[in-house]
Amino acid sequence: MNRAALALVACAVAVTACSTTVSGVATDSAGNSPGPVVPVGLDFGQYPTTTREVPPPSTENAWVIEGNRMAEALIQVNEVDPRLTIGGAGLRSYPVLRGSQLNSRVPDATAEAFTRNEMRVGMTTTRGDAFDEPTVAMRIGLYRFDSPEVAAKALAAVEAGAGSLRRVVGIDRVFATEFKPGTVDSYRVEGPFVINVSGTAPTTAEATRFVSKAYELEVPKVKSFTPTPVAAIQTLPGDKDGVLARTLYEDSSPLVQSLSNSYYGLTMLLHKIRDIDNGELYRKAGVDLVGEGAAIIYRTRSSSAAQTLLDDLEKTKATTNRRPAAGPAGITTVSCTEYTGDDTYFGCSGRAGRWMFTLSADTLTEAQHKVAAQYAILVTNP
Repeated sequence: MNRAALALVACAVAVTACSTTVSGVATDSAGNSPGPVVPVGLDFGQYPTTTREVPPPSTENAWVIEGNRMAEALIQVNEVDPRLTIGGAGLRSYPVLRGSQLNSRVPDATAEAFTRNEMRVGMTTTRGDAFDEPTVAMRIGLYRFDSPEVAAKALAAVEAGAGSLRRVVGIDRVFATEFKPGTVDSYRVEGPFVINVSGTAPTTAEATRFVSKAYELEVPKVKSFTPTPVAAIQTLPGDKDGVLARTLYEDSSPLVQSLSNSYYGLTMLLHKIRDIDNGELYRKAGVDLVGEGAAIIYRTRSSSAAQTLLDDLEKTKATTNRRPAAGPAGITTVSCTEYTGDDTYFGCSGRAGRWMFTLSADTLTEAQHKVAAQYAILVTNP
């Protein structure tokens, strides 16, 4: 996942320069004890220290929100085979709209067929036994169209565009081809969705077994999911419980803005994390809501749970190509790291009450300013 933190709803918000001192006392989630305070003299740079207004979503943003909802209709890939653990957002496990990104999820002919039939949004989840050059791997995609009839038309176009690719048989109600040796790429219509399962294994037979089992698990999930009607798509809320309002706004490129200002629950988070084996750490902490902007914030059940999650995740990080860096003075629940190598940057993680947060920046000064501002927002809005 890139440092712009890919995800959802673009929010037009006026950001005012803020380098003043903020003070405040917060209580914990139960409201029965003093919480953290914002140290006097923190330097916030140009970052705001108050919550932001999240406007109603545009049509495009609303479809991305629907894509995040669709995460609930996807199985976790390791349910197909326990070796399929590594992937997440770095392998594009997040919503996709029409355009260039779609070509990185499906073959070009499929992308053309989906685009021609006005696919609204897709949501994919991808894992393998390694991040690069896996021996076994699987991508499961769920692509939304306006109606079951349009979805069927899209699948017919996919079949027509398959050309000379060898057909793979034996999976009930599924159109499948051997996209390349050992990779079975397959499709099935279910309501307004086209399900796409692509499985890779040492042999075509093993990949076919992967794909067949995936449909056995995935089809019931899709059938139990209630999609938002097309006419009601812009009634989807742009925020939930103010979690997105508590994040710093990601205002880089238009594409990143449309995918990187989002909120979602635990299921979507589990699709996005790199190693699904770390999912238990988030469950143990009671993470139920995530806000993603220029920082990612996680709501846990308590301040102690947030601290435990912070400590547990630190143990999972690589120990090479990194060295400690200074966080903002006076905030004891934050640590920063300089990551070196081909792409040098600074990453920070911390806790404010029941909230855990992570962020990154190109320079240490920028990282310190972002940390100070994000911490102040969470402390004053527990």
